[in-house]
Amino acid sequence: MPSDPDGQEPQNYSASSRSRTSYVGLPAQAPASTPKGPIYKAFAFWIYPFTRFHRIPVFKRVWLYLTFMTVYSFAVDVVVNQNFSNHLFKEAGAAGYTSVILGLLLVFRTNTAYERWWEGRKLWGQLVNDSRNLCLKVRTYVAASPGDKAELGELVVSFAYALKHHLRDSQASRSLPGLGDIPEGVKVNAPVHLTGKMYEKILEWKNEELFDGFVMIQLDAHLRAFMDICGACERIKNSPLALSYRAFMRQGIALNLLALPWYIEPEFNFWMSIPLILIGSYFLIGLELIAEDIEEPFGKDGDDLPLDTLCATIEGTVNDILQLNRSQKFTTSFRKPRIDPLKETKANPI
Repeated sequence: MPSDPDGQEPQNYSASSRSRTSYVGLPAQAPASTPKGPIYKAFAFWIYPFTRFHRIPVFKRVWLYLTFMTVYSFAVDVVVNQNFSNHLFKEAGAAGYTSVILGLLLVFRTNTAYERWWEGRKLWGQLVNDSRNLCLKVRTYVAASPGDKAELGELVVSFAYALKHHLRDSQASRSLPGLGDIPEGVKVNAPVHLTGKMYEKILEWKNEELFDGFVMIQLDAHLRAFMDICGACERIKNSPLALSYRAFMRQGIALNLLALPWYIEPEFNFWMSIPLILIGSYFLIGLELIAEDIEEPFGKDGDDLPLDTLCATIEGTVNDILQLNRSQKFTTSFRKPRIDPLKETKANPI
C-alpha cells in the first residue's frame, strides 16, 4: 500500500537525512538576503500586500466572484442608463443599515472560525511538548536498552503522522511503526491503536521493574495527553459551525452584493463605480472564504495548519533525544513550509 498518500511533493525525510536538515526537522534555509534599511522595510510592509496579492491563498478563489460582479455591474449599468426608476436603492441609509448588520455578523463569523484554527494550533503545540517530555523522561528514568527506548520513540513519531492522516481522512501507511500488525482491510483509529502500543511498551517495562510507580504516574500523564489532544482535534473536525448560521451569512452577503450596484451606479458612471463595487465585493467575499478555510484547520489549503511541518518537528526532536533507527522512514512525502508573501525573502523580490 502506498505510504502517506497526500499528493504532496516527494521529499526524502528519513532520519538518515537529519544531517541535511535543521534541528526542528525543516529543510536547511538558504542564506539570508542582504539586509535592507528601515525606510525600505517600512514601505515594504504596506507594498507587499498589493504587489504579491496573487500569492495570498484566498485570492486564488475570490477572483472568480470578482469577475462575476464585474459582468453583473455592467448589466446593471445598462439597465440604469435606460432611465430605470430605482429611488429605493438611491437611499444611502438603506445601504448603510444593511452594511452595519452584515459587518457585525462577519466579525462574529471570522472570530469564531479563528478560534477553531487557534485551538487546533495550541493542541498540536501541546502534542509537540508532550512528545518531547515523554521521550526525555523515558531516556532519563527508564533503565531499558537504547534500542528498546528507540522503539517507543518511533511509536511517538508514528502517532503524530497517524493523527495527521486521521484528521485529513486519509490512510496512514502500514509501514509506520506500530501499524504493521493491523490486518488488511480492517479500519482502526490509528492514533488510538498507537497509544495502546505505547501503553503496552510501558507496562512491559513496569513488569520488568525498570522503573518505579512514581515514574509510571509521570509517563501516564503524557500518554493520557495524547488521547486528550486526539479527542479535542476530532471535536473541532466533526463539529463545524451551525449549518443555519453559515447559510444565513452567505444569503446576507449574496443579497448585499446583488443590491450594491443598484445604489452605486445611479450616482457614478460605470468606470467610477466599478472600483467601489469590486473593493466591497473583495472584502465581503474574502472574509467569508477565509472563515470557511480556517474553521477546518487540519486540511491542506494555504491557510490551514502546517501539520507536515509539525510532524517533522516531532520526528526531529524525538530522534535527537532517543536516537531512532536511521533507516526508518515515517513519510515519503512532505509539504514544504509555506513562504510568507508578505515578508521579504531572497526568492521573492517586489
